[in-house]
Amino acid sequence: MHSWLTRSCDRETWQEQVTALLGRGYLNDSHPWVIGYDLDLLQERVEFLQGAFPDGTLHTSAVKANPLPGVLELLVGCGMGLEAASRGELELAFFVSCLPEKMVFDSPAKTVQELKEAVSMGVTINANSALELQRLSDLKPRGRVGLRCNPGVIAAARATATSTAAPGSKFGVELREAEELLKRYPFVSGLHVHVGSQMATLEDLVEGTGRVLDLAERFPQIEWLDIGGGLPARYTDTDQGVSLTTYLSRLHQRAPSLQNYRLITEIGRALHANCAWAASLVEYVSDGKAILHFGADFCLRECYQPEAWFHEFSVLSAGGEVKSGPTTTYDLYGPLCFSGDRIAGRRELPTLEPGDIVVMHDVGAYTLSMWSHYCSRLLPEVLGFQQGRVRVLRKRETPGDIVKFWTGKV
Repeated sequence: MHSWLTRSCDRETWQEQVTALLGRGYLNDSHPWVIGYDLDLLQERVEFLQGAFPDGTLHTSAVKANPLPGVLELLVGCGMGLEAASRGELELAFFVSCLPEKMVFDSPAKTVQELKEAVSMGVTINANSALELQRLSDLKPRGRVGLRCNPGVIAAARATATSTAAPGSKFGVELREAEELLKRYPFVSGLHVHVGSQMATLEDLVEGTGRVLDLAERFPQIEWLDIGGGLPARYTDTDQGVSLTTYLSRLHQRAPSLQNYRLITEIGRALHANCAWAASLVEYVSDGKAILHFGADFCLRECYQPEAWFHEFSVLSAGGEVKSGPTTTYDLYGPLCFSGDRIAGRRELPTLEPGDIVVMHDVGAYTLSMWSHYCSRLLPEVLGFQQGRVRVLRKRETPGDIVKFWTGKV
């Protein structure tokens, strides 16, 4: 199976990575948990993505999926652009030397000041509403401006927290309104569609793009289409995922004239998720409950929607060997002071002891980027594995860093 649909680093690889960190002084009282990124796998996925789409496609990675500068630098070095959902994410894009023409600004809450700055920067701006288009019109934009459309392909009954193309969504305008806005604002040169992340089906993704393309074909001013992301990541071996080949084949069946437009993608989760793991010492075990060093601060969606987000776990001994033998059913809890801080419930795992290591797989997207400082817990060391070398992507926070965070004093 090609790496695009591979769940995670294979067992030999991730176990080797964790064991290497044990030898470097990690996973002890001083560093009770750590995150590891397989940068070689990420680069391989980027190259496969670029080879699958037509020449001239601008592939951007959603910064909100993984904002680590070391990861963003790798992506930009591979020729990718970056999609920003805030002014802060735009700043991160500039920090890693992403070219303005390869940036896309998508926030649904852009202020007038942020729009002024984005216009002066020369980044692509996807407007989210009629009022935002009016604000842009007043600014006389010179760069690319797109309009986000809600194609209405997801019924209200199927809507989830990650759906963005259901009735009443805060994202984009309905197609009927979009048609009127394109007549009113001829400077709009592109259309944007993103129906949601992970829970959208292949048919949702294809039909959403198809409906927006149907609109684009009636307006000669439309030169490019931002088809968003949303391709699902595989979190378990039973998840089928969606291959890029199948996705593109279905797109061209539904929308053959897509080839007449320059394409932009904003793939985040499917690119990043399977490229990382998190490892924590087991601190306490009692009555079928195991306490780890990360929880809802790191796995927000997993704790609040456990039925929707299922990760697999492995257990190593304190020396780094994969544990086997008798099993026990455990609830895995984080360190935070509220009952909802449960990462996973009723998991059958090798019998745990304090000092064992629990590895959570496929955590490369929408985990660290959603970090919360509740209880003022310390961010862990984040390490990247690349061509046999290990480098620090982010240093572990210190207690002093937490004081600086809450006081705002450097």
